[in-house]
Amino acid sequence: MELFNRNYHAPGTKPGTLSSQDPTDFVIDSVVYDENQIQSIEGIDESSMTSLLSTHDCKTWLHIQGQPSDNLLKTIVDMTAMHELHAEDILNRGQRPKVETAEDQVFLILNLPLNIDQTTRIEQVCLFVTRTLLVSFCTGDFNPFNKVTERLNKGQGKLRNHELDYLMYALTDSIIDYGFPLLEVYSENIQGIEDELLNTKNEQMLTEIHKVRRELLLIRRRLWPQREVINALLRADDCQILSANTLVHLKDCYDHVIAIMELLETYHEMTSSLMELYLTSVSLKLNDVMKFLTIFTTIFIPPTLLVGIYGMNFDHSV
Repeated sequence: MELFNRNYHAPGTKPGTLSSQDPTDFVIDSVVYDENQIQSIEGIDESSMTSLLSTHDCKTWLHIQGQPSDNLLKTIVDMTAMHELHAEDILNRGQRPKVETAEDQVFLILNLPLNIDQTTRIEQVCLFVTRTLLVSFCTGDFNPFNKVTERLNKGQGKLRNHELDYLMYALTDSIIDYGFPLLEVYSENIQGIEDELLNTKNEQMLTEIHKVRRELLLIRRRLWPQREVINALLRADDCQILSANTLVHLKDCYDHVIAIMELLETYHEMTSSLMELYLTSVSLKLNDVMKFLTIFTTIFIPPTLLVGIYGMNFDHSV
């Protein structure tokens, strides 16, 4: 995990400049639906996306996986109410989580915590929502919304019957809940370090404790602003597309954010305790060594004293 994000424009660059720092392949998926029917297509081309952006008969969800191109974002900006500054935020990964609301739209930036193959990483997710259109952007190659798409296709739950603000809640809740399996991995790591620390005196333990402590600190820094984002959504009185039903569910989402933050704080304190335990065990080991040396010295002091006294007082002339 990086301590500092290097994806930024040079100082003095014009605001709203669209310049991808690290372009990668991207995939566009579309879901068009209402209460009675749904059409879900994976891997559509940009011309098909343009056609969907120009029609507003049904609820439309476009998901872009990977780093979008400058031209793709320019097309979305030209055909929707998305501001060019929002498009700039989408391209520049590593943004601080935030929410910007207007009367008929919401723009969200969230951080997606993942642990894949024992490697922790944080991906950026952006959501742009209007009354008839939701566009989601997710960096990396992992799609966190597969289960939401499956629920939509099967017609399960309330997704089909509600407006796009409820789909926005479902996507947001999915992103936040990925924090729980990530923290479960760290919980097991901390427990393993504690057991090994109590049973053995491995000199590599301090390095391992520091590594876990540092990663928890970085995760906390990336996820902490998300509580402000959900809280701001709950207080967005100027936004007309957020229904009372969605706000009720967002309160539950806020509870999940608080729970994750509390777990992060707890695990961070546990690593501090483990570090103190390690240093205490090292100190005790040093005390044992000093005790042995003291006993050893005490045994040999009398012979040394006798040798010192008599060795210097013999009359060599005799």
